[in-house]
Amino acid sequence: MLKQQRFIQSKVYFPAIIGLPVIIWAVGLLFYSGPLILSSGENPVQRVLGEVTASLVVTLLGFNLLMTTRSRRVERILGGLDKMYFIHRRSALLALALLVLHAAVSPRYPEINPGKPLGVLAMLLIFLGIALSAAPFFKRLIPYHKWLTMHRLMGPFFVLGICHSFLVPTLTGKIPLVRSYILGIALLGIGSWLYRALLHRWLHPHNSYKVTDVKRLGNAVLALEMAPTGAPLPSLPGQFAFFTFPGIDPGESHPFTIASAPEQDRLRVAIKNLGDFTRSLQKHIQVGSTVKVEGPYGVFTQSRSSAKRQIWLAGGIGITPFLAMANDFSNSELNVTLYWTVCKKEDAFFDNELRVLAERKPGLTYKLWLSDKNGPLRTEAMPEVMGSDNVAVFICGPEAFRRSLTAQLRAAGIPRRSIHSEEFTFR
Repeated sequence: MLKQQRFIQSKVYFPAIIGLPVIIWAVGLLFYSGPLILSSGENPVQRVLGEVTASLVVTLLGFNLLMTTRSRRVERILGGLDKMYFIHRRSALLALALLVLHAAVSPRYPEINPGKPLGVLAMLLIFLGIALSAAPFFKRLIPYHKWLTMHRLMGPFFVLGICHSFLVPTLTGKIPLVRSYILGIALLGIGSWLYRALLHRWLHPHNSYKVTDVKRLGNAVLALEMAPTGAPLPSLPGQFAFFTFPGIDPGESHPFTIASAPEQDRLRVAIKNLGDFTRSLQKHIQVGSTVKVEGPYGVFTQSRSSAKRQIWLAGGIGITPFLAMANDFSNSELNVTLYWTVCKKEDAFFDNELRVLAERKPGLTYKLWLSDKNGPLRTEAMPEVMGSDNVAVFICGPEAFRRSLTAQLRAAGIPRRSIHSEEFTFR
């Protein structure tokens, strides 16, 4: 019996992460009997608002640094690394807005203090770092390796901001509860950054593989099979891992979904050419190349639902997690229909494999949808959706594909909690 997983959604995370420091401040001020200003001429409302917004920025960035550790416990709480990075990105943009508000409303303390220029420097660097690494416009323009370098500097920028907060006179320093809270968030953020920068590679060892087969399938899709040279990677169908190719790009790891079942003796991935790295990989990868694999990650697995009837919807290269699930399929209690939509028949590289699996595995039905002939896949073409009271839907594919089908499924009466998707746009 599959146990359904529970996790915190973004609509819960953001009110909680904003509400926590606000409550801390409210309780701290309730028991604080001192003045709310630090120098004559200050506005007490302005003083409190400036420091509350600073606390919100520290909280958002501190928890964001925690997310960069790729902690599996945090990942499970937030519903998978893909959902976690979605929250991470939104948190950074929210912190950016709050940082601007903090600078605008904070009163100017007249005395010269080393924390003041440090605060200006920290604000500018954090603003620049978030804008370049999280704003969609810059993310499209900046090459991945430069984006990654900027993203890694957020830890030192956070440290500068913390130093500023402890060097300038603040109400925070006068209210024990708030002071302890900020100190705790500071330690969380700095500790997470140091762990990611210094300890992660030692405490999260890689599994070593060698490439045993390379298939260039056309339409810019590359299929690799790899054999372990040591212990194999333990994974569940639908999970992904970070892959490093030392002979091609030793400094970066990239997430790819595992397309093979756990019991298969070869690890398989299918990679679509979508950027500089994948283009280079297409050209230079060959049999015998070494690969380092870190993982597994992700919760896009059948444990997300206990429903006995499931619909799997794949768009293009989004078929990869379902390849693993179909190869692993052995639950006679499940009734699954897999729809794979591609532009034309030539793009359906795994069509024969999926047809054979559907013939061999009772309870698994496979349907190929060609959009050049039939148009986009719609719920009207899926009889399994109509009149379904207890059905789980899993979606993996391009963002437009996921959004369109999710909206159609909701309109057809499928509850949001029964629709599971993987938002695999990490950067």
